[in-house]
Amino acid sequence: MKRFVAILSILILLTSGALSKCANRSINISGRVVGPHDGSLKIAIEVVPDPNWEPQPDTALKDDEFVSEMYFNTTKAEGRVRDNCSRVPKSVDVVLSRDGHEVDRVRLDISRDFVKNKGGYELRSPIILHSRQKAQER
Repeated sequence: MKRFVAILSILILLTSGALSKCANRSINISGRVVGPHDGSLKIAIEVVPDPNWEPQPDTALKDDEFVSEMYFNTTKAEGRVRDNCSRVPKSVDVVLSRDGHEVDRVRLDISRDFVKNKGGYELRSPIILHSRQKAQER
C-alpha cells in the first residue's frame, strides 16, 4: 500500500509540473533586401526583452529575401504549482550588416506591426531593408 501511494505521489508531481510549463511563442518575420550586395550581408534579429531561448535559429538571406522564426519564452516567473506565463515581447529590431558594420535597421513594435495568433506573432506585412551604404561611409 505504501508503495502504491509513493508511486501515485510521484505521478501527480510529474503531471502537475508538466502542466505548469509556459508555452514558447514564435515571432515570424519576413522581408527582402533592396540594392546591390555581394553575399557578405547578414541579418540579425534582436527581440526586446530578450527571448530567453538558446540558440535562436540563424536568418538566411536567399535571393534577396529572408524568412525567420524566433522563439519567445513567455515565462515571467516560476511557481511551485503554476508558472506566471504573462511575459510578452515589446519590439523586434531587424539589423542588416556587412562585414560587421550595420547597414540598415528596422524597428518593429509588437502591438502595432504584428498580429497575434495561437502560436505567436505574425508580421502584418514583409519589411524592406536597403543594402546601400550610408552617406558618411561613401
